Order: sequence, then structure tokens, then C-alpha cells
Amino acid sequence: MTNSEDSIGDDLRWVETLTLVINEFRNISSDITANQMLVLLHAGAKPGITQKELSSACGVADGTISRICALMSDRGHQGREGLNVLSIDPIPGDYRSKGQKLIGAGKKMYGNVRDLMSSK
Repeated sequence: MTNSEDSIGDDLRWVETLTLVINEFRNISSDITANQMLVLLHAGAKPGITQKELSSACGVADGTISRICALMSDRGHQGREGLNVLSIDPIPGDYRSKGQKLIGAGKKMYGNVRDLMSSK
């Protein structure tokens, strides 16, 4: 096998893995956005992460993060039913901040994505 053939094989495996990862997110919502994916990944990596921390980590405005978290929780947003994959809970001692963590299908998705990324 030539170096060019090795490179093509590596690229195909990379694309296959990325496709599987995207499909895991699509199990949450068929029209999931990149920003929503980022929020779910950061909430999985750091359970209890605040919306302010999410805003900084994702490079997205606070208001956008708030809407994404509402949509990902059981609350929903702008008439859309919540996806119930994210829990928004008060942080003891800080009445203004809420911590986000994955629940149910969100935790399962995160575990599957982590497994896909670490096995390749």
C-alpha cells in the first residue's frame, strides 16, 4: 500500500467516525446545531457547568446559551418542546447561577460520543 492509499484510508476512517458522532447528536434532535452540540459536550465534560462558563467555552453570547439550555432541558423555548437531555439546577450559595448537567438520553449520547472518539 502506498502512502497515498494509507492517507485515503485514514481519511475515510476519520470521516466514518465523524459521521457516527454526528448521528449520535441527531438522535437527540434531527436539526441540532453546532452550538447545541458544543453545549452538550461541555455539559457532559463538566457536570454543573454554569451558563456563563458555557458562554465562554463555546464562544457564544449568554442569551444564546440561555435559549439553548432551555431547549435542551424540559422547559423548551419559543413554543418548541424541550428535549429533556439537560438538567438546569440551582447552585448552592449562588442564587444567580444555575448548573447544567446531562441527563437521560443526553448522558447516553455523551458516553457514545466519548467512546467513538477514544476508540479511533
